[in-house]
Amino acid sequence: MQKELRRYLFIGDFDSFLLGIFSKRGEVIWVSSLEEALNQTGNFSVIMIDKRFFSPELTGELSAHYPQTPLIVSNGEPMQEPPPSVRFVAFHKLLTDEIAREERLARTELRVEELRRVHANGKKMLILLHDHPDPDSIAGALALRALLKRNKQTAIIGHLGDRISRPENVAMIELLEIDLQELEMKQLKEFDSIALVDVQPTFFGPGLPPVDTVIDHHPLVGSYEARFKEVRAEEGATSTILTKYLRASQTDISERLATALLYGIKTDTVILNRDANPDDIEAFTFLYPLANLGLLRRIERAEVPPAEIKSLGQALADHWIASDIFFVNVGRVDREYLIPKMADFGIQVKDVEWSVAFGILDKTHLIISVRNVGYVKSAGRLVRELFKDIGSAGGHRSAAKAVIPLAKVRKAIGKGSQDAIKKWVTDLFTKAVTEKPEEDA
Repeated sequence: MQKELRRYLFIGDFDSFLLGIFSKRGEVIWVSSLEEALNQTGNFSVIMIDKRFFSPELTGELSAHYPQTPLIVSNGEPMQEPPPSVRFVAFHKLLTDEIAREERLARTELRVEELRRVHANGKKMLILLHDHPDPDSIAGALALRALLKRNKQTAIIGHLGDRISRPENVAMIELLEIDLQELEMKQLKEFDSIALVDVQPTFFGPGLPPVDTVIDHHPLVGSYEARFKEVRAEEGATSTILTKYLRASQTDISERLATALLYGIKTDTVILNRDANPDDIEAFTFLYPLANLGLLRRIERAEVPPAEIKSLGQALADHWIASDIFFVNVGRVDREYLIPKMADFGIQVKDVEWSVAFGILDKTHLIISVRNVGYVKSAGRLVRELFKDIGSAGGHRSAAKAVIPLAKVRKAIGKGSQDAIKKWVTDLFTKAVTEKPEEDA
């Protein structure tokens, strides 16, 4: 694939040495007036403005003429409320690779402005999460609300599932004082602006009203329309995407928000050990000094009721290993989080490459939680292939989940007994995992 030619537009008085450096990175055009700048043709990677030429009026005209091009003011003193997509960078940073990071942030800020325009006229906004919100989705919702300069009156954070029960998630909501509302599908029609965070429209089925925004780090699932879409499967957490947006737009990140985002990245990447990339590490490093680490420890040490310890022990008694796959039947549960907890435990067993935990939630759905060591087949792709026609399924390379109505399980296997489900799940995964590996990127 041919590398795209980078083009730089410089406006004002710049040292020829600096221009020489940039000419090695791409094409350089150097002008001395706004009129000359506006007469150029084609697109630019970035526009550099000498601080003596800077004015809000000048950047306003440039933004209107080159709406997709970041603007960087050299050696300028940052304004308290800078114009959109304008960054102020010290001269010495222009000579280093750090200018590339500033350019990326400026380009991301253009996306932030696009996102803000999408929701600008929404009087009653909903930030909708998946049915069982986890720390990453909750933190991402808080970040989006801050990014859009809204509060809990003008942007409700909600979900369609039952009451949250996982102790760590309950502790996060209580200690960070997060207002999370349980909604019904029919209530969604009351909102004139809807954004999905950490989930995509196909998760909800045909009853979902049109959505304006989708921000997610899971692989793209199905075909759907949204006015603004940021789906980045290469990121380990949705909190990473929103942290990048907050930084790019120079939005103030409170201690509370930093704590939530840090915990979101930490849980979804298992402390940067699962599906994490350099963006996740950079976001984690940036948030760490801003977060309340004492509060974070209290969230992570959330109390588990003694009765649930007994449930975990009983579940562990019903486990087996086949073809390097750890299986555990958690049985009937009232709290879904017990199932992924057992899947997390199973992947730690020696010589195991896959862990599959499953159980029946509320006598209505079969929940299957899958983990693997990260260098084998993609767990997310595998569960989608196995269960996409009978339930909701998806995830990442090393972690995935399927939710299947019991009625469809019975239809698929002819019965719904515990023994029948155990045999069905064991046979499905043993065959799928041992087949010839897919050619993953």
